[in-house]
Amino acid sequence: MNQLDLLNQQAQEVSSFLNSLSREKIDEINAKIKHDNDKVYREFKENLIKGRCFLCQRLLSDFMIKEPCIHWLLRPAGFDKKHTRLVFRKFNYLRIQSYVRWIANTEIPAGNINDLEEEKNPDKIFEYTVRYKNLEWSFSCGKGDMEGHRFAFNKEARKPHYHFQMRIDGRPFINYRDLHIPFTQEDLWHLPIILGMVEGAEFANYHGTGMQDIMSKVDPENLLAAMKNTDDQKNGVYNLQTLIEAEPGKKLSGTELAEILKKHKETGIPIARLIRSIKNVGRATTYITPGPRVPDQAGRKSGKKKR
Repeated sequence: MNQLDLLNQQAQEVSSFLNSLSREKIDEINAKIKHDNDKVYREFKENLIKGRCFLCQRLLSDFMIKEPCIHWLLRPAGFDKKHTRLVFRKFNYLRIQSYVRWIANTEIPAGNINDLEEEKNPDKIFEYTVRYKNLEWSFSCGKGDMEGHRFAFNKEARKPHYHFQMRIDGRPFINYRDLHIPFTQEDLWHLPIILGMVEGAEFANYHGTGMQDIMSKVDPENLLAAMKNTDDQKNGVYNLQTLIEAEPGKKLSGTELAEILKKHKETGIPIARLIRSIKNVGRATTYITPGPRVPDQAGRKSGKKKR
């Protein structure tokens, strides 16, 4: 039985376990998970404001070779490529991906995390890129990685694993080929849920929400209501394109359109919201797509995937 079969089997086991629980018990577990997650996140934010790591309680600028910590991925002075294995041996995939997602979202919600399914290589089980300031982290796992490379010289490559890449100021620091990072048993238990393989179960990133959840789960009206225009188009998280049609036999007022554009520039309110006040509008369709601020996904063999 290969590891993909085992992943499917794991999904069935998780499903059976969840089905054995009452609705009340599931609600209780979910509430506890959210409570604990919120508590840890508050500790994370409070320490981040002070420039400290919530895990090791040291400064984010500290690098202690005998105390590996996830905050090393922020590249404190002294941390080099050769130290990366120490981090991945101590922390599993779940904790590392959560940490970089949390860090990224302190700068801007969701816009620094490109986990869009439509931009992912279809041959990959998961592949996404996370950005924070001048740092960029990418994660990738293909079917062969999940099965393990049976005849690989590297024993870590023979286990179910994923790959990791890191860029600093756009320059290579760690390449995908440098590391084969084994999944832990905890990772393998959660992966079927993360990948949507368990019916009725959904993995919540909570404070690590990326663009996939925003584009697929957030009501477009609520998303529009929260948007503001930016003067720096390069930092736009979303692109909006609105097509307007007049009611049959009627015309749109050029004066009203000019007023809408003026108000848009003065207030930053999207035209898609203001357009509703114009008379004789028969239909207005707004398309929301990822903006230039969202990082490109860094594919393992094809380089960055451009939108």
